[in-house]
Amino acid sequence: MRYTVILLKFLLFSISFGQTGPGGVGNTASNGVWLRADNIDQTDGTPVISWADASGNANDAEQIDPALQPLYFVSSALNSMPIVRFDGGNDEMAVPDAAILDGTTGITFYTVLRPNNLSGAPRGILGKRVTFTDPTNYAYTWFFYTGSRLYLDVHTQNNRFDTGGSTFSNATNYILSWNYDGTLAAGNRSSIRSESNVIVTSTEASTSLPNSNRDLALGALNTGYGTYLGADYAEVIHFNYALDAVDHIMVQDYLSAKYNIALSSEDYYDEDDPGNGDYDFDVAGIGQISATVFNDDAQGSGIVRISNPRDLNDDEFFIWGHDGGTQQAIESTDVPASLDARFERVWRVSEVNSSLTAVDVGGIDISFDLTGLGSVTTTDLRLLIDTDNDGNFNDETPIAGATDLGGDIYQFANLTGITNNLRFTLGTINSIQTPLPIELMHFQAKAIDNEFVELKWLTASETNNDYFTVQRSKDGINWIDLFEVDGAGNSSTLIDYLELDRDPIIGQSYYRLKQTDYDGAFEYSNSQSVFIEINSQEILVYPNPTNDQITIIGSEQELSEIRLFNTLGQEITSQVFIEFSNPEMAHIELIDLAPGIFHLKTKTLAEKVIKN
Repeated sequence: MRYTVILLKFLLFSISFGQTGPGGVGNTASNGVWLRADNIDQTDGTPVISWADASGNANDAEQIDPALQPLYFVSSALNSMPIVRFDGGNDEMAVPDAAILDGTTGITFYTVLRPNNLSGAPRGILGKRVTFTDPTNYAYTWFFYTGSRLYLDVHTQNNRFDTGGSTFSNATNYILSWNYDGTLAAGNRSSIRSESNVIVTSTEASTSLPNSNRDLALGALNTGYGTYLGADYAEVIHFNYALDAVDHIMVQDYLSAKYNIALSSEDYYDEDDPGNGDYDFDVAGIGQISATVFNDDAQGSGIVRISNPRDLNDDEFFIWGHDGGTQQAIESTDVPASLDARFERVWRVSEVNSSLTAVDVGGIDISFDLTGLGSVTTTDLRLLIDTDNDGNFNDETPIAGATDLGGDIYQFANLTGITNNLRFTLGTINSIQTPLPIELMHFQAKAIDNEFVELKWLTASETNNDYFTVQRSKDGINWIDLFEVDGAGNSSTLIDYLELDRDPIIGQSYYRLKQTDYDGAFEYSNSQSVFIEINSQEILVYPNPTNDQITIIGSEQELSEIRLFNTLGQEITSQVFIEFSNPEMAHIELIDLAPGIFHLKTKTLAEKVIKN
């Protein structure tokens, strides 16, 4: 048997396929860099050598020196999303110079980060220069400095400006951006935003950026600067033009929903609120502010494209996102009788004006990019809309009439039923002919009552399948076999599998599925992470021994006090940086300590820590 685990990574297409940049803004021609920590596929706590660019331009951030590599974490204080952690000591990465990164009359950068070492010293978010004294290749530098204000040099330091009374703090989540438009009057060319607010606008003499040959540094003002920003980076976005007002709204709403960072204005998407079901992911939108400032065709990072609104007027916005459900047709219960199955993933829409009043942008075209989802017979596809907004699709009338646009794109045209606050999804009336996807393998590991791990998987078809092996790992690298489960041999029907790990690892662990054919050939599923909380009378410290950082897991009460001592009994807590992901998980940076043995004490417990 061969099964396909669908881990969809969508390439960005030209503008004819909608704007596939962040929030549905830009494409490969204008979105030069898009670094997303949630695109990284590696083990928790491991060094980042290469951070792949999602813009389609292959402008990856790199660091080959192990001493300078930041670490990847699968969860963080940024809405539990993955991050790349720069330690503030010497970590930096660089995107090799590319023509799209400068030499333009406009530019916009966005970043989502959580700083941890702001002190008044220069801490670079990103920069593209040699040094501050070399104007030839001095394109731009963006950094925290005096008074923890944010500073910007757009072209050399001649017009350097800062955020004045707006200052920034450690352990705080930020959506930050800067904008430069060389076509504007000099006094209005440059600006800095925090979340959705323009906090400063300033003068820039240059009408265009130079074509610098310098790499784009992350974590420093320029590569090798020597003073570094300590921060959790979740996302870095570059556009080679100055975004207009609609563009900013869409990018901000996309980032706000994804990282749960509130916007004080221009928050026109509320389906990310817990009360509406947390439709936080792949948010994108269309909208119009004026006849010359609009976006009527967007896709963003997901598979849904909305285009051609028939009645889009000024101050109208149509924004959508999904709930993070599996992008596979594995839901066979909550469907109308005529359907075999639907996507587990569900999308929801905000169709409002700037006062958050419902509006109507008219009929829309909605397209689904089903690349990688196997054989599709167009007449099998059905669009489902939760018209009564009760959260169920089994009482709805499926919508037929999809057309094949080519390239695995399928469209429903001139729809009027998807309106403000409603949900929608895609289904199939024939899961053999159009399984979405073929030979489906859905594997899920889930902690139950903090006592055992439930392991579920589903196949839509099996060929020559002898058995499955459930495997477990403490670190995502070294795996052990837990148990074997017989396969179905050959099957063309949906088969559910369920097993339990009754003796799970305390803390973080990983599970995967190994499928073996009768001839001995085998394949692996994607891995799933599970966290089992520790007993209130225990703490878990890992990795131990360590090179630079330990994680402590325990009860909130136990971790209310954390102290570190050397072998002489001297307290050295002030010499390390302690950060909490949540009240029951703390991280301690030990990079500044010499190798040796240390004693960690919490409120009532103690552990020995070894630093290599």
